[in-house]
Amino acid sequence: MMQMIAKYDRQEPVYPSFLSEILSPMPSGAVLLCPFVDYTEPTEDGSFLQYAKHDLIVNQSVLECGMPYFDIALGDRRLECSPGLDDCRDLPPLCVVVSEHETVYDQTLVLVNKAREQNVKVTLGVWKYQCHVFLFLAAFCPEGRQAMEFANDWIVQEIAKSNSEQVHQ
Repeated sequence: MMQMIAKYDRQEPVYPSFLSEILSPMPSGAVLLCPFVDYTEPTEDGSFLQYAKHDLIVNQSVLECGMPYFDIALGDRRLECSPGLDDCRDLPPLCVVVSEHETVYDQTLVLVNKAREQNVKVTLGVWKYQCHVFLFLAAFCPEGRQAMEFANDWIVQEIAKSNSEQVHQ
């Protein structure tokens, strides 16, 4: 969504076009929790297929049932609709949390590297041996709790920076 807002602010076309009527100002930052950002066909050697064998959330049945949905919903626009492969210019600071051993690890790193190459400030938190969206298991998983605290600390710091900048203006 933020990429659409950035395009809208640059007066570039937005797809789907009806969104241009509801786009609001760019947020001052965003937290991405184990983001699924590549809707193209996964590669055989990538984390999406390799880690689905062990992931508690994105497992083999999700691949079998979910991936065909992208063809139905997006058709030949899968690449164009993939936020991780889209332009990251003009995005606000990002906090990205992911596990090295989850299905979206590769695509998350592609997004992080692309954003950094386009001068977006990115704070990356990486945990080991966790499943997709492990943060939502924080009540049972200390790593999930740690990752939530990492994201919360980032938000607090960004708010403090924003407030400080407003005072100095």
